[in-house]
Amino acid sequence: MAALGKVYLVGAGPGAADLITVRGARLLGEAEVVLYDALVTPEMLALCRQAELIPVGKRSGQRSTAQTVINEKLVDAAQRYQRVVRLKGGDPMLFGRADEELRALEEAGIEVEVVPGITTAVAAAAATLQPLTKRGVARSVAFFTSSTAPDEPNHPALPETDTLVQYMGGREAAA
Repeated sequence: MAALGKVYLVGAGPGAADLITVRGARLLGEAEVVLYDALVTPEMLALCRQAELIPVGKRSGQRSTAQTVINEKLVDAAQRYQRVVRLKGGDPMLFGRADEELRALEEAGIEVEVVPGITTAVAAAAATLQPLTKRGVARSVAFFTSSTAPDEPNHPALPETDTLVQYMGGREAAA
């Protein structure tokens, strides 16, 4: 039986192919298979032309791949390939369900490494020239999402902080 491959959870950053980390771009160029999110751009996928590409994206309110299926596909890919990349929009460790994917890979005995990406909040602050913190005005920042799993209750009140950044808040924006 062949040795299990290694999975890299790579943050694609905010979407521009030139904003991925050098390490992330190198891994895309070496990958045998890439499982990618719906937010990943065609320019980003051009960095891994040699790889088999598997779309596993999620979009709120649209047909998408269930997280359990993504977990199964990651385990299956690591059983068939030596170098597997799970390409996630933004940073995998911030609202990216990395915990579920890490747990599934660890339970299957598959080695995994996380390669961070530029998260959307930081990219948006840079693009709009609006710092998330500012001396004398905003000493703290909190990232939050109103999205919950179907069986989770609504979250308690927001934390007290100077700057709040809401992720996946499209449905709540009007409220």
